[in-house]
Amino acid sequence: MTATRLYHLPKSRSTRVLWALEELGAPYELVVMAPEDRRSDEHRTRHPLGRVPVIEDDAGHLFESAAIVLALADRHDGLNFPLGSRERELVYQWVLFAVTEVERWIADARDGESDPERAAQAAERIASAGTVVDEALRGHEFIVGDRFSAADIILSAALAWAGSFGLLDHHPEVDRWLDALDERPARAIANAPAPATA
Repeated sequence: MTATRLYHLPKSRSTRVLWALEELGAPYELVVMAPEDRRSDEHRTRHPLGRVPVIEDDAGHLFESAAIVLALADRHDGLNFPLGSRERELVYQWVLFAVTEVERWIADARDGESDPERAAQAAERIASAGTVVDEALRGHEFIVGDRFSAADIILSAALAWAGSFGLLDHHPEVDRWLDALDERPARAIANAPAPATA
């Protein structure tokens, strides 16, 4: 296998991996899955929990969208900074921040009927995270350094997801940044209803 194979379900976390592949111009094969395909025994050999994304290459399978995007950034030039640089460390910081301070709390924040207090606390965590990102973006086009990176992909995906549920209001710098990222051609391809295979 020469190209990376991405097992993809549109409008899921696999979209961010497709976005990264498009940004990198890396060769890939896209396998678009139906939701029921994830539960198959065959797919569980790729991901033991039957989820997407999964990439497959000569080394085997790799899952978890943030890990995949970081791995792709290591394999190809364009989405990270030199090893040992402060910028590279900040990419890791913001990727993990997206997972732990934003995505982790979205389900709880949406569960206002069964546990209103927990939902309010989770919504506050997300709003606070948005304020942190808003401050970090002030005067900057991207979240790290002077160019687009893996951190922009993962963090913007998490914040856009939170925003789609009304959990991220009054963050003008985040809004500006998300709007600008939406204009990137690679993001448009990744978000298309029927992405083209490469």
